[in-house]
Amino acid sequence: MNRVLRYLLISFGLLLLGYGCDSAEAVPTGEAGKWLYLGPDGGEHPFRYGDLVTVAGPEARVRSVFSSRDTVIPLEGTPWPDSLAQGASFLKLRTVAGGGDLSDLTRQPFQYRIGEREYWASFEPAFTGFPEYARPESKDFVNHLSDWSATTPGLQYSEYTVPVTEPQPVVVLAERNRSQYLDNLIVVLDTLTAGEYRGRVVRDGQVVPITLRKLGLRESSYTPQSFVDYVNQGYSRSFLLIPPSRTREGAGVVDAKRLPRRSLIDAGDLGNISASFLDDGTVLFLSNDHIVLQGGYVLDLDKGLLTVSDDTDASYRVFVDTRQGITFTLPVSVVELEGSRLRGEDNYLRIEVVE
Repeated sequence: MNRVLRYLLISFGLLLLGYGCDSAEAVPTGEAGKWLYLGPDGGEHPFRYGDLVTVAGPEARVRSVFSSRDTVIPLEGTPWPDSLAQGASFLKLRTVAGGGDLSDLTRQPFQYRIGEREYWASFEPAFTGFPEYARPESKDFVNHLSDWSATTPGLQYSEYTVPVTEPQPVVVLAERNRSQYLDNLIVVLDTLTAGEYRGRVVRDGQVVPITLRKLGLRESSYTPQSFVDYVNQGYSRSFLLIPPSRTREGAGVVDAKRLPRRSLIDAGDLGNISASFLDDGTVLFLSNDHIVLQGGYVLDLDKGLLTVSDDTDASYRVFVDTRQGITFTLPVSVVELEGSRLRGEDNYLRIEVVE
């Protein structure tokens, strides 16, 4: 390892957050490898937050986990090392423990906890978002609080990518509004086993441990056809899962995202929304006087997901539970027209099918 690189990775306050250790460690002389840059943008140095730095010989390849930016930087004679001396943050990527891999990432849902809240999540094998400017290999990330108690920040992430797999996987969760990415969350996985993935959420200089525990696929007494028949033969009753808290002064604009793609309903719809599967291969959620959501569908009873795609090619994720009867949980925004603007609050609509 040449003098400049050694100075970069040792003297710049190298932050190695490996396996529960968040203190700086010295890098052995002559070691090549991969580092994830988690420091600030700007200044004279060429790095940006989320850059993967691969060191090999006299050069460093820099590739962003967020974008297509990919460049090679010579390590000798560079003018920017001194600008990194304060506050530089590098995470050394190491071989994962546990002997597992990510081959079953999309096979089953997961349960994870951050802080005081517990979440249910599924890494889907397909991508249903708007394709404009989507990252390569983007796929759907679907999640909710396990107890449906809130639409807390963090639920807005609806896409994921795995831009790095060796020597350890890096997963990026993202929120996107059509062609614009609004937010990103980096998850570095340290341990992969048959029952769980353990790692760290890295954001704003903070590191939070995370364990993704694998959940078994749901057993259902319904086949897809018997499920459809049962829904069509019964009637439905609906209600909001979270007590409405909106006030006129504190109402949020509908476009302020707290949940990913969701249906719009008004207060008059509550209690009157039902589900029906039509002979043309579409599913219909409707109130007494208008359609709430209609489109082609894919039913996954193993995970408990119903994906509905409307005539604009927008896809909505509806959660399905068949453990006691049949219930649908539809992300919604309860709206009201105030002047020329729609205002409302995100919520979950629970639809129960009654025999």
